[in-house]
This record gives sequence, C-alpha cells and structure tokens, in this order.
Amino acid sequence: MKEFDKVYGPTWHCIVGTSYGSFVTHSRGCFLYFSMDKIIVMLFKTKIRKVLAS
Repeated sequence: MKEFDKVYGPTWHCIVGTSYGSFVTHSRGCFLYFSMDKIIVMLFKTKIRKVLAS
C-alpha cells in the first residue's frame, strides 16, 4: 500500500480474503474489486481527515 500511496496519493486500503462482507466509503473513481480463483481483493482510497481533540 505504501507504493500506491506514493504513486496515487494517500490513503489506500486493501482487503484480501476468501469470504467477507464490507461497507466502505471511498473516494470517487478510487475503488477496485476483483477475484482470482477463490481469492477476493478490494482496494480503495479514502480521504484523510484530521481528528479533533476533545
């Protein structure tokens, strides 16, 4: 993921597995989902937001 962050900007996430469900919020045009044999790959980019201190 560090390579994706370098080339396409932060922040990229990758989930790989054989069986899972998900609900993600991603940046427009920055979502990839595919399978190879029984392996499922989901790759997506999110915007970085600063967390407000309480």
